[in-house]
Amino acid sequence: MDKLDFQYLPLDRIDVGLSNVRRTNLQEGIHDLASSIREIGVQQPVVVIKKGDRYDLIIGQRRYLACRQLGLSEIPALITAVRNDTEAIVKSFSENIHRLDLDYRDKMQVANELVTKLGSVDEAAKHIGVSNQTIKNYLGYAAVPEAIKQMVDTGDLSAATAVSIAKNIPDEGKAVRIAKKIKETPRSEERRNIIDIARENPSKDIEGIVRAAKERSLMRKITIHVTPKVFEAIHLASKRYGTDREDVVKEAVVEWLQSKGFMR
Repeated sequence: MDKLDFQYLPLDRIDVGLSNVRRTNLQEGIHDLASSIREIGVQQPVVVIKKGDRYDLIIGQRRYLACRQLGLSEIPALITAVRNDTEAIVKSFSENIHRLDLDYRDKMQVANELVTKLGSVDEAAKHIGVSNQTIKNYLGYAAVPEAIKQMVDTGDLSAATAVSIAKNIPDEGKAVRIAKKIKETPRSEERRNIIDIARENPSKDIEGIVRAAKERSLMRKITIHVTPKVFEAIHLASKRYGTDREDVVKEAVVEWLQSKGFMR
């Protein structure tokens, strides 16, 4: 960031506007953060932009809320200049997008806003420094039925699985029923097979899809051994995209085979 000015600002002069991308699960972990601040203080300043005689918070909302909970009167802050609200959203999103605790719905909502404001997926990806596919993954979540999003919220499904269900099963009612079956299926391979078979056989009933998925899981298995460095990269990718490690490996293998001309 450029043009930074450090000050201790009164909390009652700071507003939390739409440019802050963290909008859900705001109170989660606030008590623990407040306890830490009580013991050692605020270790990282929040970031704000000046608007008249007040300040709009763009980074550090949980620190701000914890300080308010403690009854503090001020907070260390970096004041930055932006040309418009879109640039403020970009700065906030760029800071928060790679944090694992940022809610997937926040990422989806802000990705939609940035694509609308900037005009394309390419521009949104370029402004926040991620791949086009990352933006597309977030946009895909917008099409997920609400009942399936609730399963993501409760931890029964990953966001990537929810997007895959919505993308491959256009009938919303059937998609929700498939999601419930996947929720009850512990093995990641069978989960993937359920989605694949449902896509390939749109007229097949749910129980038939589940039976076929179990049968498919018994075939065409392969085991690979990787170095610790590769395993760590796979693990990080699975966390970043909220998906299983097996899905990361499968996608990487398919992309390699396609790039080399072995698959169409």
